Amino acid sequence: MKTGERIKTIRKSQGITQAKLAETLHISSSFMSRIENGSSSLTLDFVCEIADALQVTRQEVLRDVFTYTKDDSIPISKKIEINIQKFSPEKQAEILDVLEFLASRLS
Repeated sequence: MKTGERIKTIRKSQGITQAKLAETLHISSSFMSRIENGSSSLTLDFVCEIADALQVTRQEVLRDVFTYTKDDSIPISKKIEINIQKFSPEKQAEILDVLEFLASRLS
């Protein structure tokens, strides 16, 4: 599931209309629709705003970005490496930006 689809699923599960979420985020309903349909790009900061508006964790919104086996014997760094290798170099750079952003927020 893509991030926009995940946002839509969370929104609907909470009984929030697209128009209401758009109003909360101070964006147009048409832009909210484009986000949910995947035809508009999202910054990590805006994903964080959406997560806050939906009162869910950022991980909940982004949980489908990375997939890996639940094998606890594999170190987390290796799981990250395995997942990143699935992407093009350009996407890998974007993922690195996301990881660095998240790391800075945790510091």
